[in-house]
Parts: sequence; C-alpha cells; structure tokens
Amino acid sequence: MKSINSLLLSAGLVLASNFLFAQSIPGSISYSEQALMFSNYNYAGSARIKGLGNTQISLGGDISSALSNPAGLGFYNRSELSITPSFNSKSTKSNYLSSTTNSTTGKFNIGNFGAVFNKTKDDAIPGKWRGGSFAISISKINDFNNEIEYSGMNSNNDIIDYYVQDANNQNVDSDQLGGITYGAYNTYLMSEFLDANVSGNDTTYIPFYDRTFFTEFPQDGFPTNQSEIISSEGSQNQWSFSYGGNYGDVLYFGATLGIQSLRYNIVKQYSEIYPGASGDIVDNSVLVEDLLTEGFGVNGTFGIIGRPIDQMTIGVSLITPTHLSVNEKYYYSSAVSYNNFNMNNYGNYFDANYDLIVNPNAAFTTFREDNTTLNDRFYEEESLFDYTLTTPLRINGGATFFINKNGFITADAEFVDYSNIKLKGKQGSLQSDNEAIKNAYKSIVNLRVGGEYRLNTFRLRAGYNYQPSPYLSEDIDMKTQTYSAGLGYRSGKFFMDFVAAYEQYNTRYSPYTLENPNNEEFLKTSFVEMENSKLNFSITAGLFF
Repeated sequence: MKSINSLLLSAGLVLASNFLFAQSIPGSISYSEQALMFSNYNYAGSARIKGLGNTQISLGGDISSALSNPAGLGFYNRSELSITPSFNSKSTKSNYLSSTTNSTTGKFNIGNFGAVFNKTKDDAIPGKWRGGSFAISISKINDFNNEIEYSGMNSNNDIIDYYVQDANNQNVDSDQLGGITYGAYNTYLMSEFLDANVSGNDTTYIPFYDRTFFTEFPQDGFPTNQSEIISSEGSQNQWSFSYGGNYGDVLYFGATLGIQSLRYNIVKQYSEIYPGASGDIVDNSVLVEDLLTEGFGVNGTFGIIGRPIDQMTIGVSLITPTHLSVNEKYYYSSAVSYNNFNMNNYGNYFDANYDLIVNPNAAFTTFREDNTTLNDRFYEEESLFDYTLTTPLRINGGATFFINKNGFITADAEFVDYSNIKLKGKQGSLQSDNEAIKNAYKSIVNLRVGGEYRLNTFRLRAGYNYQPSPYLSEDIDMKTQTYSAGLGYRSGKFFMDFVAAYEQYNTRYSPYTLENPNNEEFLKTSFVEMENSKLNFSITAGLFF
C-alpha cells in the first residue's frame, strides 16, 4: 500500500522543472505526473547548443554531444576543458477565482562541466580510421527550483469537502484513516456523523464524516479565503562517460554510459480562512506538506553521424530508457485555530444549525460528542516510500547543411512516447498510476531548429525549440516554446559562448479535486491557471589543450 495518501500526490495538474515541464509546478502532483516530470529531460549542455535551440544530433565538436549523440565527439581534433555557469529566472502569473498573483524566482547553477580527451591521427598519416575522443561530463538535465503563489475567495467549497469525500471513500473506522484526512480528523476538522437514508423499505447508512462543523460554509456572501505557497528545489543531473570515433571523416559513431542523480524537494503550505463571524467555532486551518525525492539511475546513448556530401551531415541517436531507483520521504502537518469551543456544547450548536447541518434526506443523524475544548489543534505524520521509474525510449534524427565556411542551418526531431513510462512500488503497487499514464499521456515529436553565422573568429546564433503537449486530452495544453539567441568567440587556445533563451508554457493546478458525478455547482473543482516564462542566461568558457 502506498505510504502517501495526500494532496501532494493526489491533487493538481501541473508540470516542474518547467513542466511546471521544465514545465512543472514542480509539485503537487500524482506519481504519474511526477514520473512525467522526471522523464522530461533537457539535453542542452553548452551555451553554443542552447543558442541553437538545443539542436545537436547531426553536429559535432561540442561536449553536449555526450548527452544527445556521442558520435559528435568524433569531430574533435584536439582536447578541451569547459564549464557552463547559468542563471535561471522563472516568472509565473497565477489566476485563481478571478484573483491574480505574480511570483518570480532566480538561481545560479552550473549547467555543464567536463573534458574531452582527443586522440586522432595527423592528416598526413594514411588510413580510414582517424581515431576519436573520450569525454567525461556532468550536466544539469532538469532544474526544479521554483516558487508559486496564488489566492482566491471560494464560495462553492473548501478543503474540508475534500477530507469528507476522501474519508467516505476510504470507508474505514476513524483510527484507520490514511494520509492528510487522518490529520483533519485528529484536528477536529471533521466530526463523526452518521446519516440513515430511508427510501421505501430500504435503509442506507452513509458512512462517517458525511457532515462537518462547517457544512453551512462556504456560500455566496460567505466565501472561504484560500491561498497557497508552493516552493520546490533540486535538480536532475547526469554524469556521461562517452566515446566518439571517426572513420574516414565520413562516418562518425559513439556511445555514452549515463549515470543520473535526482533530488527534488517540494514544500506546500495551503491555508484557509473561514468566513464565520467572530466567536464562531473555527478561524483558519493550515496544511503543510513536504516531499523529498531522491534517486539514482542508469541509461545508454548510441549514435552515428554520416557525411554524404561535404556540405551536409545527417545524424541519428537512440537514448535508452533510464532506470531510476527512487526513495521518498513525506511529511505533513495539519494545524487549526478554534475559538475556545467546548465539544460539550456541540449539541446546542447542532440544534441551532440543524437545517444547515443535517442531511434533509436522512431519517436520523448521530454525531460524536466529547468534553474536548478546541483551541489550537496540531497533528503531524511522516512516512517513507520507495519505487522504481523507467523513463521512455528516445529516438533522435537531425540534419545540418553547411553554407561554405560562412555557417550552417541545422534541425532535429525527437520521438518520445510518454505512455511507456513505467512505475513499480517496492512496498506496494503503483498499478493505478501506470494505468493513469497509459490513459493520460501520448507520444510526441519535439522539433528543434537553429543556425550559426561565422564572421572570422566570431559566431552569431539563433534557435527555436518546440515541445508539444504530452497529454492526450486536448483540454490540457502543455506545449512549450523556447526562443534563443547567442554569440561566440573562437581562438586557437580558448573559446567563449553566450546565450539568452526565453521559454513560455502554460500550466494549471487544483489545490484539491472533488468527485462531482452530477455536476453540482457546490462540488465544482477550481483551477489555478498559470502563465509561465523562464529566462536563461548561460556562458560557456573553454580551453583547448
């Protein structure tokens, strides 16, 4: 059985890195959505390749080839050491229930660091085999650092409705409730009601928790003030051990062993302020969730590049599924502020609010009473869960056309079938999440195009990267577009490249989801609609040796 029964992994539709895809919020997502986030790589290592819109499958002579097509390492004719520091600025405009909130975060990191060790024959030495290059590099392929804020006034429902539905769906005794719903019960956000419905000769008993203290709220004129801050940090990195060879300056081939590390930490603080007058039972509640995910995985990349004519190269590569072993640690706390309410007085409250609390179809209603005095209530819980994730296979193809010595135009296409993501729990089944993956995701073709103009020792670059939405539903538009521009300098001893890349994508998220088979207005799920953008500045500095 999964250790987490939480909003963090049951509510929301987002994507992190950006997916919030590098486009996810990173965050409040199910296992299936989290698997999508960890499967959505960014294989641009150097500023040169970022300036070309990440187009690189048929190009060579760049350390980024170790990630995408190691055959490109066969183009090297000297050794190289390089580093790529980057700065990412992410902005989100969140709209929730007609309220708009803006948030911005920024962070420096090292996007790529590595060395290429070249051993090739001199042009005067005969023979088709020209030698090759071995490369070691570490690259950031996912950036999870982000912060999202939103708030709004909800007159239809609040998180207590979620707790009530979840408790009924669990249909167990109160001491066996799981996840955040158990925390809600322990902080008295739910009371034990039992309704008996009579229809003809049939009597149906509705499980506990069908009623709460606050069934009368929210409603028009008395909305619940809802707000949340979602903060995430961490990254997904890959060590690449690669070799690329050169046969006759016509055929290049290569292979990479990739070792990935993953660290993703998301913290959510969700708050509700209730609309009752001063002196009513409850003032506010706060749910904090903290999920730390760490993992380790292995993959392989194989590729070839051919030069059918001097002015053109054609490349293909295959990136195997990454097999990740993942460990997660989950913590949540539920805190509620009450107005010194004694449960012995609940009978009086019940009688005074009978028409609002009691199910009108119930033959009778019973409820829990005890002598507890409610002021500040707090409950916390921690759990662990381990699972394995297998990302989908990636197939890349690309072509580059060289315009004499003046530059080139290059384009790539990448096929990925996200419905092939696989999850396996080590302490329990994740079959429902695998079914959700099959039913929600599809195969896509990512498109990239770039160009470079050479002016003596200087380079001017531009690129465009398009990633279609991986969701089957046309109602979920998660496409991502990235525009980039850069410049570079090459000398006999060193080189430097700079790029600015602007990325746009939309995401949507719900703080909780409610079952609503009859399309009732009071059970309508409200979404946070987010317009996201990311601005990246990267510089690659390198030495030849």
